Amino acid sequence: MKRAIALFAFLALALARPAVADDAQPPVIYAQMPAHPALWTVHGAKGTAYLFGSIHVLPPQVDWHTKAIDAAIAGADVFVFELAMDAAFQTRVQSYVLSRGMLPEGRHLRDMLSPAARGDFDRAVAGLPVAPAAFDRMRPWLAALTIEVEGMTKEHYSAQSGVELQLQGSAIKSGKPIIGLETIEQQFALLMPADPKIELQEFEADLKSAPGVGDQVGPLLDAWMQGDVRTLARLTAADLKAYPQAQKLLFDDRNKAWVTQIAALLAQDKVFFITVGAGHLAGPRGVPALLRAKGLRVEGP
Repeated sequence: MKRAIALFAFLALALARPAVADDAQPPVIYAQMPAHPALWTVHGAKGTAYLFGSIHVLPPQVDWHTKAIDAAIAGADVFVFELAMDAAFQTRVQSYVLSRGMLPEGRHLRDMLSPAARGDFDRAVAGLPVAPAAFDRMRPWLAALTIEVEGMTKEHYSAQSGVELQLQGSAIKSGKPIIGLETIEQQFALLMPADPKIELQEFEADLKSAPGVGDQVGPLLDAWMQGDVRTLARLTAADLKAYPQAQKLLFDDRNKAWVTQIAALLAQDKVFFITVGAGHLAGPRGVPALLRAKGLRVEGP
């Protein structure tokens, strides 16, 4: 789950399908529940940026719009996301998956696993709304992400209900430009260990330790809905505590790179609405704190 927290944008928007259409009901706890997510305002030399933390997949009932958020969206000149989700986005993702996410001819994922991991794998895919054979040719990194995405779908978390797709729709409808802080290639590079042995070891570890999606996303979602930035920071740090290298690669390095880009954007006389994963905005190493350290005036929680 450490990868999912950092890279939900990729998970939700590159791999996710619409929520399962069955008789099961989405989580009642979120039914018609209004959310009050945190919003920051950053003032640059010429420009202004609103920083909004996203939960990239949501149950369909969550209403995250507030007067402040809607006013910021309406006043924005440019929308900024982790990835620029233009018309060619899905095609580029599919091309990359086909070239880098599949095993060589004649190799099969389940055959690569240790005997114990095969049992974990069978249990992980048994209840998913996709045939186990669909994983047969996937590389371990892609299989791990697909299992997480399908688990989200089964528990009624959906990219269609998530923040990015809603905001993207608003931007497209208004004709406002959309830009990305990263490329698809950059995000994919974070997902694929250079050493195939490590890739397989990480997959087997994920299979052994993975609880239900709701157990992991639920606390983050609760904190986000309440605008509880401290709890968001604590949960994100706790999830990655045992993985300092992942913390550095998935959060710290990317936050620093984004801060440089945001500072450059603020040299323009425009208003930007910037949406990234909520975990990137919380805590002393989050984007708002780094922007303050850079000398920019940041208003918010």
